[in-house]
Amino acid sequence: MPSRLSRAAMRQRQEAADALEDFQVALTLAGVTLPSAGLDPHEGQFTGQVLIDLGRVSPATLEKLTDLLRAALTIRAQSAR
Repeated sequence: MPSRLSRAAMRQRQEAADALEDFQVALTLAGVTLPSAGLDPHEGQFTGQVLIDLGRVSPATLEKLTDLLRAALTIRAQSAR
C-alpha cells in the first residue's frame, strides 16, 4: 500500500501530465507543437512540486507562441472594458 506521501506525489504527477496534455492540445489547435515538452525528469525533488519542462524551441515557434499570447491578451483586454 503506497504511503500518503507517495499517493500525493502520484496525484501531482497525474495533474501535471493532464495539464501538459491539455496545453499540447490547445497548441496543436493553434498550429504549434513543442516536441520536447514533458514532465521534469527530476519530479520535483528540489521544489516539492512536479514541474513541466516546455523544452527548447526554434525562433519561429517562439514567434508563433508570442503572437498567440498577444492575441489572447488583446481579446482579454477588450472583454474587460
